Amino acid sequence: MIGFGSNLWGMESPGEGNLGGYRYEARRSFRVSALFWAVGLQIILLVAAVFVVVVVPNLRKDPEFVAKKTIYLPQRELDHSMALSEYQRMSSKPALMERLTTESMLSSDLPRLPELPTTAFDPSQSPFNPLNDAAALFREAGLMGSLQGLVSESSAFSFFGIEDQAQRVVIAFDISQSVVTKARKSGISIGRLQSETLKLIEGLNANTLFGLIQFSRSYDLFENYLVSGTRGNKAAAGEWLKREFRTDGKSGHNWVRDPVNGIQSVIKAAFHLQPDVLFIISDGDFQRTTPNGGSQNVPFEALAGDIRSYQEQSEKNVRIHFIGFQVKPQHTKPLQSIIRRNDGKFRAL
Repeated sequence: MIGFGSNLWGMESPGEGNLGGYRYEARRSFRVSALFWAVGLQIILLVAAVFVVVVVPNLRKDPEFVAKKTIYLPQRELDHSMALSEYQRMSSKPALMERLTTESMLSSDLPRLPELPTTAFDPSQSPFNPLNDAAALFREAGLMGSLQGLVSESSAFSFFGIEDQAQRVVIAFDISQSVVTKARKSGISIGRLQSETLKLIEGLNANTLFGLIQFSRSYDLFENYLVSGTRGNKAAAGEWLKREFRTDGKSGHNWVRDPVNGIQSVIKAAFHLQPDVLFIISDGDFQRTTPNGGSQNVPFEALAGDIRSYQEQSEKNVRIHFIGFQVKPQHTKPLQSIIRRNDGKFRAL
């Protein structure tokens, strides 16, 4: 029994031994496979972690800073509100204060003035009149005309019996040989023309402008613009009349000659000076040079048309006066018509 028991517990039967070995091998293979599974699972987890940490972030876009067009600055608005409230406080209407009043301890009434004599004072009865001496000094200094010009720029004048008043005056002399001859026959010498012109110029105040033109088929200007009636300009005009004014009926070499010459070019030059009054001294027998070098009378219709065109372009109408020496009957009527349409006066000598 004992032996049987020893055999039973100490020994294994062949069948039982094989079964135990099989179980042992099975357990061993299970352990190895579990180890492999554990290692494989760790590798899979490691690969997944690398993919999530390394690969996935690389697929995302880089961050970008984006700002709106309108930036809200609350602090600046706060400063503006504070400044606005401060400005309103400073510019507000100040509170009215009651005026302070004082009372003097002394009376403010002034004593009455003494009675003055009632005798009127007349400077003209005095042997010494400072006003007359002052006026004489102004005339000697040439300031009287300037003082008159402060009141008005226009001057009243009379030229060969034609009276007018203007701020801008132009005198045009026809010095052709026929005019010089007819003027002498009428008892008007060249010296008389010069003296009458100087008399008109001397009567102008300092602010009145004047100009002089002498012409035949070409023309010559005292100045290319109107000058004021100062003493210096009046003296220069007198020298020009003595030195440059032609008395032989011939034009100068440096005179201006337009393609359409004669009285038409003179009227054009006179209107360019923009006068208020224009005096024309001539015999009314106007000549001009043709393109082929010949000579012809100026048609009065063409002259009237030119004047009408210049008047339309001028800022104000120019009054044209005519002083004629022995004007022919066939020239008198058309000239009077032109002068009358331009608010002028016709005077025949």
